Amino acid sequence: MKNFRTFTFGAMALALFVVNAPAFAAPVAEEMTHDGKVISITSTNLVMTNRDSKDGQENSHTLAADAKVTLDGKACKAEELKPGTKIRVTTQTNYGMVATHIEAIDKNETFANTHDGTMVGITSNRLVMKNKEGKEHSHSVSTDTIVTLDGKACMMEDLKAGMKIRVTTKRTDQGVATGIEAIDKEVGFVHIS
Repeated sequence: MKNFRTFTFGAMALALFVVNAPAFAAPVAEEMTHDGKVISITSTNLVMTNRDSKDGQENSHTLAADAKVTLDGKACKAEELKPGTKIRVTTQTNYGMVATHIEAIDKNETFANTHDGTMVGITSNRLVMKNKEGKEHSHSVSTDTIVTLDGKACMMEDLKAGMKIRVTTKRTDQGVATGIEAIDKEVGFVHIS
């Protein structure tokens, strides 16, 4: 009888551990991007302007030991980026303000995970667009997707077929839209100034 109780208790403990195992799993890191310009940068620290700030707010980031840095799509060292260089910094929520990727552009017009085109249609969870070559493709959208029209925040429902749009996607998943900039009355997209 004692062996049976030991087995039953052990089986119950194992079952509880298996059921609760996902609670012990590491949280999935969520990517966040910030656009701006370099103020100063070293191999370990970055100070940058915040594109969305009206008052010239600065952000500071620690660079991850394995942070990837590119300039116009080519790998480079952080120290090679000059003050005033346009950058898109990727951080992960579980690392706070630690930059895991810095994409800088000097000669390129847009960042690698930016797609320009024309709006075809949008629903609560999917955007369909045509790129400059006329090829249709889609991106998933969510309530977290930042949407602007002529530089002002708006709802996805405010966007209409035929509008020029610029879609920003996650660096690691080009199918997920993190931002949609649309222009209707304005001549061009809002560029980092």
